[in-house]
Amino acid sequence: MDCIIISEDDKWAQPLEASLSQANINVCRHSNKSYPTTEDTLFLVDGIGRQPDIADCGKRIFLFTDEPSEQSILQLPRTNASRWLLNHLGLSSHGLPNLMSASATEGQLIVDETGKILSINETLAICLSSIMENWLSKTLDHIFPDLTDKTNYSIRRQLNKLCQQGQPCSGQLFEARNHQGRIRYLEVCASKLVGNRYLLNCRDVTQRTSNHNAMRQKAKFDALTGLANRQLLMDRLRMALARGKRFQRQLAIMYIDLDHFKPINDTWGHAAGDAILCEASQRMKAAVREVDTVARLGGDEFVVVIEDLKDHRDAGVIAKHLLTTLGEVFHWQQHEFHIGCSIGISISGSEADDANSLIEKADLALYRAKHKGRQRFEFCTAELTAQARYKLVLQEGLQQALSDKQLQLYYQPIACTTSGKIQGAEVLLRWIHPKVGMVPPKDFIPLLEQTGLIMPVGEWIIEQACEQWTTWKQQQLIAHDALMTINISTCQFSSQQLLECIQRTSKKLDMPTKTLALEVSEDLLNTNNKRLSQTFELLNEAGVDIIMDDFGLGSTSVHSLSKYKLSAIKLEKPLLATLSKEKDTNSLRAFSELAHSLNVAMIAEGIDDPDLLKTLAKSGVDSFQGYTLSPAICAEEFEVFIENQTKNEQRFNFFEKSTGHA
Repeated sequence: MDCIIISEDDKWAQPLEASLSQANINVCRHSNKSYPTTEDTLFLVDGIGRQPDIADCGKRIFLFTDEPSEQSILQLPRTNASRWLLNHLGLSSHGLPNLMSASATEGQLIVDETGKILSINETLAICLSSIMENWLSKTLDHIFPDLTDKTNYSIRRQLNKLCQQGQPCSGQLFEARNHQGRIRYLEVCASKLVGNRYLLNCRDVTQRTSNHNAMRQKAKFDALTGLANRQLLMDRLRMALARGKRFQRQLAIMYIDLDHFKPINDTWGHAAGDAILCEASQRMKAAVREVDTVARLGGDEFVVVIEDLKDHRDAGVIAKHLLTTLGEVFHWQQHEFHIGCSIGISISGSEADDANSLIEKADLALYRAKHKGRQRFEFCTAELTAQARYKLVLQEGLQQALSDKQLQLYYQPIACTTSGKIQGAEVLLRWIHPKVGMVPPKDFIPLLEQTGLIMPVGEWIIEQACEQWTTWKQQQLIAHDALMTINISTCQFSSQQLLECIQRTSKKLDMPTKTLALEVSEDLLNTNNKRLSQTFELLNEAGVDIIMDDFGLGSTSVHSLSKYKLSAIKLEKPLLATLSKEKDTNSLRAFSELAHSLNVAMIAEGIDDPDLLKTLAKSGVDSFQGYTLSPAICAEEFEVFIENQTKNEQRFNFFEKSTGHA
């Protein structure tokens, strides 16, 4: 029962009972019969002829009297009792809250304990794009469809508790559907009414929630493709690793790079590039399960996280599927593009594995896949990890290598093929690492170029080598016309600092002309720009010779040999081996004659067979260097080598054998 009327006066009690019944309030007259009551039951006591027992003061008692007293219970006027009671409860004569009106600023809804809509105000009806009559007698799930959706248990539980148990629900955000089925977001505050009814105050927060969702989408997802971004990827990857360790399952990280995307983006513009990225994203999502994560790191780089692997070979199967789907033709407008991709894979397994290390390992494997020809996948192995650690050690040590005097200059002698006389030496850089030992140039020279340290190190090489060479000439250890050659990278040659360094060093040491020669690659000569020609001219004016290194690896034309006024070319060992075969000796001789006609000398590199000297001399090759003469040696050993050659009247026994000179 909601209300129990305690009165002996039928004329007063009967109209009150009728008014409350009309307001949908359960009410009865008190009698000797026992009625079930709750904590919410109201006891309406007639103040005429009967006063409530003090023991009843803890109950919800309303005393109706026209002569108020100083009792500790709530007292209302006996005259017009129903109106005073309903006003006190905030209800209209129909039992609805007084706030349920067209002027209410918030949407309001009344439902019964089954979720049936009893009343809705105009504000909420307008919010839901309909009129009030359309919602009456319908159930809450017409407005809140997630009420019966098992995937939204928290929402369903809140509303079920509200409708069945009357537990309070304050400021909860719910997703609602309007009359056209569009989503609205309502902030709901609920309270219980008499008669097992519940009032829902609904505030429309669609704009605020949409803005919040948009900001969340921007913070967690890639704006172009809609894929997870780096932040969300790292969050999901950490959670996946935790699940994998808990359930003893592996996961795979696939680092994917689109092979031929950049030329298309550069040629056809960002419109074409963006369309291809979006299409590639959809293909990758379709190729994996919904529970797997596909993320875009930026540009044309993606990461796929595959969970719950039973065997690492399963990752290879998925990678093949990705290679196939991304290898299919991409269409944009009337154009067709063949993109393809390369994939690096790392597999979790070690307790030390974390999100960052797994992505780094996958990146290493991707680098190997691209190095091996692209359109393939590679797993990260222990060998790759060791190489990465080795490279990291070198990168960290390079900063201190120059200041700690770990870099040293070595010299490899160059001699005449006919007389054996020492004509000069090639300066080579060596790095003696305190932990690794002697580091091969192929391991650290690329790192110098990548880090930009090649510029200060290059200047140091020129200054130190020129100072040493000038000292040896002053000591008459080497001939006055002996030439020192230094390898120069493409980035060094295109810098204004190179010429300034040579001019500064030459002036400081008062270097004789024809003391220094710079060795450049074929690729540099094929750049064909005006600044290159100007640099060549300025170097020639400064008395610096230019030598083309590793001739035979590229595609340099005869025009380039004459255009840049080269002083010599160095024949690469594989080309030399081909040309010096017995049947091709004429080819080597013809090539020598062509070079000499352009005033270009020929130097043979990597000569480690004394018997080859005879062929070189007959074919017109001017000079040679290699293990047959001497490996690259430090300054102290070079001095000893030159002194021994000077003292030895028969400089090269092997030379006399091969040339026939006495």
